[in-house]
Amino acid sequence: MTGFNSHFWRKKLEHFAPTEAEYPFEAQPHLLREGVECACVRHQLSPALYASVAQAAASLAVQGLAVLKLPDGSTVPLSTYFLVIAMSGMGKTRAFHTFFAPFLASDRLTEADYAKAVKEYPDKLSDYKKQRVDLNKLIGKARAKGESYDHLQAELDKLKKPDEPRLQKWLMSDTTGAAFLQRMRGFFQSAGLATDEGAKLFKYLHQFLPDLCQAWSHGLIDSHRVGTGVISVIEARIMTLLLSQPAVFYDFCANHGSLALGMGAWARFLICAPSRPNGKLTSADELDATTAALDALLARIAELVAEHERRVKAGITEQDVVELDADANDCWTQFIKEMKDRTVKRNADGKAGDLSDVSEFAAKAPIHAARLAAVFTYLCGDRKVTQDTMQRAITIVRYHIDTYCDQFSLSKAIPRVVDDGMRLETFFRRLYLDTRGNTMISLDSLHHSNTTSDLKLDKYLLPALLHLQQQGKIQIAPSNGGKQYVNFRQLINLSN
Repeated sequence: MTGFNSHFWRKKLEHFAPTEAEYPFEAQPHLLREGVECACVRHQLSPALYASVAQAAASLAVQGLAVLKLPDGSTVPLSTYFLVIAMSGMGKTRAFHTFFAPFLASDRLTEADYAKAVKEYPDKLSDYKKQRVDLNKLIGKARAKGESYDHLQAELDKLKKPDEPRLQKWLMSDTTGAAFLQRMRGFFQSAGLATDEGAKLFKYLHQFLPDLCQAWSHGLIDSHRVGTGVISVIEARIMTLLLSQPAVFYDFCANHGSLALGMGAWARFLICAPSRPNGKLTSADELDATTAALDALLARIAELVAEHERRVKAGITEQDVVELDADANDCWTQFIKEMKDRTVKRNADGKAGDLSDVSEFAAKAPIHAARLAAVFTYLCGDRKVTQDTMQRAITIVRYHIDTYCDQFSLSKAIPRVVDDGMRLETFFRRLYLDTRGNTMISLDSLHHSNTTSDLKLDKYLLPALLHLQQQGKIQIAPSNGGKQYVNFRQLINLSN
């Protein structure tokens, strides 16, 4: 029961279909919009996919340079997580290599420097050890003669063991949980989990998915024991972009759905399931006539990449601060209230909010919007989020609410589940009256009733149960004997 997600039912009852929601392309700030428009029109590929990949690249570029200061004084990373579910041929590879070109170029140089450092490290380590041995011998001789050796001790104390070469690329792809922690260990590491082939990341993602959740929330990952040592990750900045075919993502959900949903992992992702362009894409401003708009976006990303690398070499860890202005804060506060109203279990009319079955994402939607707005602001060279930028970010997050519902909303995957839930409520109330107060039934008995009584929900029984469970009307728990039981006491209490 706990591992349920709508993917199972989408595969059982429907076939995967892209979202019907239209991507709010114009909501992007001009630098992003024009660069993305130039690329997707020239390539004739999905604007929604290209926009998501471009925003992921922008997030990776700024996450190590700035933080968002919220109105309550707390700060959150500017790291964003994207999940793009698209069939082969939709342009995932082309979009990735287009917008992540500055990072890929930097990583090629890093690999060359790393190879050189690995080659030189044995000699440096040997020299260090030899200097220590020689100085200790001199100190021993001076001590034996009763001579001062303070200057030798000072020289010995200044000796520093050379750091073992460490490959610190911007991008990680085929990584295990241990390798992920090794890359992010220490203080203030910034990197991106991204590749044009999502199967690489999904292979071991379950090993460090809890770490990703912590990094998204506050940047601090719990210490891990690896071998005989302990790895600590502090102030981590991790951008995640999962470009995946539907089958790869759904297989992961089938194997690790309980883990992911239990910790609200997917609620930290902005999900995109784009459709193919309907007809030929054109640019009203003829931005595809040249690559100028795309070049400008990539140049800005490359500038931010260079600035981050400069700060790392200089040992600068202090980050710039992005804040909301008063109007942006008012706009954001209204969005928070809207999300709370739309996720209530029961409103004044006794009905659940329309986002109550995806409350895990709706609760995080405001912080998604604030982060996007801050990324847009810093990318464009500012540090104060305006009302206009906040509204743009909220508009984009509304699209992602729809796409999240497409993947995880029970009522969206199975529209009949609301009516089936009402029939199941009627069955439980009748059972309560017929048994003079019993509010428990085993799942085995319920399945038997489903085939022999007028309930007749057939294969839709499980979704109906989960619908009531999400509303807090029933509880499903195992007994000591291993059987699962449905407790509908809360449903009866709500009725009285």
